[in-house]
This record gives sequence, C-alpha cells and structure tokens, in this order.
Amino acid sequence: MLRESIELHRQGRLAEAEQGYRAVLAENPNDSEALRLLGVVRRDRGDFGESARLFARAHELAPEQPRLLLMLGAVRYQAGEIAGAKDAYERALGLDPNIGGAHTTLGHIAMLESNPTLAEQYFRTALRVDENDAQAISGLGMLALDREDTDTAMKYLTRAGDLAPNDPTITFALGRGFSKRGMLAFAEQSFQRALQLRPGMPHASNALGQLLLRAGRASEAEPHMRALAGMRNFELAGELGLGDVQRALGRFEEAAAQYRRALERQPDHEAGFEALLWCLRQLGRMKEVIDLLDARVERFPQQARWRAERAMLNAEIGRNAEAAADWQHLHADDPASGQAALELAKQRERLGEFDEASGLAESLALRYPDDPDVALIRARARLRSGNADAAASLLGALSGRSTRDDVARTALNLLGRLHDRAGHYAEAVQHFRSSQQGLPGLLPRLESLPDAADYARVVAETAGEAWPHAPILLIGVPGSGVERVAALLGDQPALAAALDRAQGVRNDGFDTRAFDHTRSEPTAEGVAVLREEYLEPLRRIDVDTSKPLVDWIPRWDARHLVFARRILPGTRIVIVDGDVRDAFLNWLAFGWLPYAGLNDFDKAIDWLPRAVAHVRYVVAHGGLPHLVVDADAVLADPDGAPARELAAFVGLERLVPGVFVRRTETGLGGLPTRFPKGHWQAYADTLATPFERLLKDPYATA
Repeated sequence: MLRESIELHRQGRLAEAEQGYRAVLAENPNDSEALRLLGVVRRDRGDFGESARLFARAHELAPEQPRLLLMLGAVRYQAGEIAGAKDAYERALGLDPNIGGAHTTLGHIAMLESNPTLAEQYFRTALRVDENDAQAISGLGMLALDREDTDTAMKYLTRAGDLAPNDPTITFALGRGFSKRGMLAFAEQSFQRALQLRPGMPHASNALGQLLLRAGRASEAEPHMRALAGMRNFELAGELGLGDVQRALGRFEEAAAQYRRALERQPDHEAGFEALLWCLRQLGRMKEVIDLLDARVERFPQQARWRAERAMLNAEIGRNAEAAADWQHLHADDPASGQAALELAKQRERLGEFDEASGLAESLALRYPDDPDVALIRARARLRSGNADAAASLLGALSGRSTRDDVARTALNLLGRLHDRAGHYAEAVQHFRSSQQGLPGLLPRLESLPDAADYARVVAETAGEAWPHAPILLIGVPGSGVERVAALLGDQPALAAALDRAQGVRNDGFDTRAFDHTRSEPTAEGVAVLREEYLEPLRRIDVDTSKPLVDWIPRWDARHLVFARRILPGTRIVIVDGDVRDAFLNWLAFGWLPYAGLNDFDKAIDWLPRAVAHVRYVVAHGGLPHLVVDADAVLADPDGAPARELAAFVGLERLVPGVFVRRTETGLGGLPTRFPKGHWQAYADTLATPFERLLKDPYATA
C-alpha cells in the first residue's frame, strides 16, 4: 500500500496518495515514513498546520533523523511560525552541525529578527559547508543591500542568480538591487520575473507596485496593490498602496477612504495619516483636517509633528492664538528646538504680544545669528520703538544677502518705510519698487467701457422682480482700502461675505464673462443657467446664501454692470473710492492681492486709471443702487455718519469691527498697512510725472 501511494504521489495525484497514506497509518499509526510523506502532501496542499504536526510526530518516532527537523522547520517557516521554525533548525544542527540549509535559513530568520551580525555568521558558516549555497550567497547580498553597500550586494546577488536562476526570492532581491542603483527597467523586469516564478509573491507585488507608482504608472500599479489584499503581513501595505494609486489618479475621495482603512489597521501610522490629510486638503475639507489633527494630538501626544502641523495650519487660516498654544507646548517640551521657539515668536508677534515675541527673538539671535526670520522680528521691534538706525542695520544686511526672496522683499519694503519716515521719498520709492520686483503681476485686462447709449437702453428696460439671492457687490481699485471694507463686512454675522475671489477666480459671470451683455438679451433658460452658475461655487465653499450676500469683486469690469442688471436684478454695489494718487502710493508701498503685484511700474501707472474709470462708471451711469464710501472715514468710527450710512445700505443697524478688521488694520509687528489719507502730497515732487499720468482720462480721445 505504501509503495502504491508513493507512486501516486510521484505522479502528482495528491488526493489519492493522501488516501493511501492515511490507510497505511490507520493500520500502523507509528509508521514514520508514512507520517513524513503525508506531511509532505499536506504541505503541498497548503495545510501547514497538519503538515507540521505530522513531521513532529515522525521525528518523535525517528529522533535521530535531522531531515525531519529540517522539514518541520521549513513548514513552520512557511506558516510564519518563526520561533517554532528556529527551534526546529537549531535542534537539527544539534544532530548534524554541517547542515548548510539549516544555517542558511537561520540566517534569514536572524535578518527577520533584525540581527544582521548573527545572520552574516550563519550565512558564512553555510558557505563553509557549501560554497555554492545560492540562498546563503543571496542572504549576504540582502545584508549588503540593507546597509546601502549596493556594489557588494549586486556581486553576491548576481552570483546567486547565476546559481539559482529560477529562485523567486533571489530574483526579487536582484530587483531590489537594481532599484537602489536607479536601474528601474531592470528592477521592473526582475520583479515581474519573480511573480512569474511565484505568482502572488507579496514582496514582489508590493515592490513592483511601488516602482510603477514612482514612474507615474498608477493604473499599472493598481492590480499589484490589489493583489496584496488578504496577504498575511501585507494587508497594511496593500491598503496604503491602493491609497497611493487613487491619489496619483486624482481620485482623492477614494484615496482618503483607503487611507482611513489603513489607519484602522495601524492607527499610529504617520505616513498614512499624512497622506489622508493631503487628500482632504485637496478636497477643501479643512475643518475635517483640523478635527483629525485634534484627535491625533490627543491620541498620540508623543508624535510631536502633528501638533506642529496643527499649529502651522491654524496659523495659515488665521487662528493665531491656537497656533501659539501649540508652539508654546512644543517649546516647553523641547526648549532646545529652534523651530518651536521661532514659530512661537512669530505667533506672539501676530497676536500683538510684542514684548514676548521680541524676547524670544533676542534669545534666538544668540543661537541663530543669521536666521532671517529672527532678524525680521527684531527689525520690526526696532521700527516699532523708533530705533531707525538699528532697524536699518538689520534690514540692510537682509536685503543684500538673503537667499529667500520673501525675506529680501520684506526687508526692502521695511527700508522703504524707514526712508518714508525720514522724509527721504526718492529712496523710499526706490526700495518700494525693488521690493515688488518678481511678484506676480497679472492685472485684469480692461477693455473699453460699455457704450453709454447701449447701457442707457439696458437701464431703461424693466428690471423685473428682484432675485432673492441678488448680491451686494463690493468694488474698488488696489490701494483704495477696499480690502478694509471687505474685512468690516466680513465681520458682520448677519451677512454672508464671499471674499474668496481675492485668492483666485470663481468661474462665474463676474470672472469669465467680462463682455458686453447689451449685444444679446438672454432667454429665460439662459438666465436660469447663469444664476445657477453663480450660486453653485458659493454652495461649494459653504457660503450661507440665505443671508444677504456681500461679494467682493477685485477684478471689476464695468461691463459686469449689464450682467448684474439683466441676470441678477436687485444687485446693489458698494464702491470704495478716493484719490487715485493715494491709491497708487499705497499699492506701491504695501502691495495688494497675490495676483496683482506692482512689479511693472509703468504698466501699473497706465492700468490704474483705467481700473478707476471702470469703478466710477457705476456712479456716472447708474442703473443699479450704489453707495460710494471712503475706507478711512468708515473705519475711523463705527458710529460715525459714513459707517452708519454703509450699515443702512447693507441692511444693518450698526457695523461692528471684529477679527477681520483687526487683521487688516495693522500688519506684522503692529506696523501700519497703509499711509494716512493725503500722504501722496509728500511724494508730489518725487512722483510728479506718474501722478500727472494717473490723473489723465485713460479713455479720452484726441
């Protein structure tokens, strides 16, 4: 019976061979050879547990045979029972110390246990037994890879590959070596070959998927990452890999869900958490990011990077007190951390806690004398106290040698303010101009004004019933103080202030359709489409459209008047206006929006009067209810007549300045964000020619 079963086994008829071996054992349970052979069948059929029990029983019956211990060790190793495998191999060596395979496998176990010194001893012992032991040679190559000795690693691995060209583990290790050398095409071939030799090999699937991701071939990487699902010890790698695939394909929602699943497996995984935050940022879900960071800091307080991340995000969105609290915590935990101390100083300065900020900066200057951020805090402190010489010394060094453009520009701008204080107006202009060189300067293109007769016909039309969502538009040119009025209106809880256009476009009728709507009257269907196009982006950024809506239009074109009147009847307009020379000087000295730097002096001189003309067209030609306001007068006194008039226009009893106003009224270090009204007169000689050009009608015909 045993002989017939062995023949069936040799033919690959495992089920029949197993039946025969079990029949033999039914008659003689202590037949060690039948036990061994049945163990082999069960191993080949994937039942490592019973296979190990059968080999162990066979060894009990034939304790002098080390090969039974080798088979027991191998099946335990395959099952992931590392401690049991190690015990079996060590006992086998106790019977015969010259079993090279036992030394080799124990070397690989030592690698798994992060003991490279012991692993190398085992591999070299194995090679003394058999100098052509491919597994021992590849083990030495893997150790060399781990210590970044790629040249030595490739010598060993190439030799191992020559000895065992069809070994998937060695082929995979060769792929790792090629990858470390940057030979990615060869690495890809090796990983593919390893998977051909052993389909589903998790190490190779993961490595190939990661390689394809790095090569920008996310779609090809996806099946390899999916193959890791259910693979023991690779579940986390699979979840993270699929998240990386979805992220690379721009599927941020799916990627975020994938990273969440990975974090359910290993909650403290930092790279997965970082990737989740990145995806949520792309989706604009900043509140969720903050909530996750709050929970992370509470659950893993030892992971200081997330407290720092939360602090930076809070600073980014203007929550300076919360940011300062986190940096204070980090500074207390690690007083030697320069970053924590510096960021704390920055937040103290933003909060108006100038003494604390200055004290930290002075302390940091002793440790980091060349740090530009420290020098700027110290310079602003000296500007604030009136110590012009000391401020100029710090700023002069920064403006000339800083490798950071933002630092050099800030230093040049502050030097310009110093010259302004000293009455050196030509030098001030020179520094202001230098500070804005290289800034984005994509000014809106302004075509000719709408034809007055055409617009008059539009005004004569029956406006129709006011649209329930008709906005209050806020318009004004750079330097006019329109951003100050925007901040004041944004502080009113009874209003819904949409101020997002300052950072980019919203792609609605006020961004993409600066054309003359007098040329064609829209159909009812067209009006409905344009209205929905206006509302949809507002919903996306969570603007409460049930409240009176204030919409700041930084890129105002007079042709928007027709759009507002015909499409959004009921629209009102707040116009912030003043002397164009004051506006130009403030724009030059203090900048404006990210897209509208005054980096081309002459072009700005030509553009600004055109922008003013488009704003003032609203007043000259009417057609929509409007109010002209002076930012200085409105902000000077919330109970003054100008502020009360603006409040009534937007439907409120009183305008109460809040956090937005506080942020715009003073800059870093408590320094001003504008010149006083009429300050242009101090520059009347220095900027005589530009001022003359500013006052000319840009649309006048000869």
